[in-house]
Amino acid sequence: MKVEKFSLILLTIFAVLFIVSYSHSLKISNELEQTKKVVKAYELYVNNDQNFEKFVSENDLKDLVNLVSKQKITSIRTKIDNAKSAYRNGNYSESADILRTIKDEENPWADEIYFYLGMSLYKIGEIESAKLFLSSFIDNFQYSIYRKEALMLLREISIGDMKKRVEEALNKLSTSY
Repeated sequence: MKVEKFSLILLTIFAVLFIVSYSHSLKISNELEQTKKVVKAYELYVNNDQNFEKFVSENDLKDLVNLVSKQKITSIRTKIDNAKSAYRNGNYSESADILRTIKDEENPWADEIYFYLGMSLYKIGEIESAKLFLSSFIDNFQYSIYRKEALMLLREISIGDMKKRVEEALNKLSTSY
């Protein structure tokens, strides 16, 4: 009887140890898989891969959500720089195309986007669209470094009430300096 109880206790201890060992192994395996996903996500981020955001959301990598917004901002800044470079090189159509893709995305450079988009559209002959973007620029970005240049172009291409508004804004701007 004592041998049977001892055997039963020993088997119970081994069963508990097996279960603890198995659950620990399972936990480590899951952590390893999660770490592999994080490493893969970092690779995508470092390579500025467009699939980064999708990979992070599909794999529920909450620790990397802040990098998604950083990547978006970096991508927008790169596109703005490419558009400005195209503008400076006389590729106004290319500049407008790039800026149109990012004009509605939230970013800290919206004034720059609207200004260069308006200027590019003017240069390719889309005067009405240029007026629209430059007017929006004037209305929404009162303290932009591009304001005076935008006002001067708007004065040149506008007529009627719009021209009067632009003249008034230019007068205010010149008296504030």
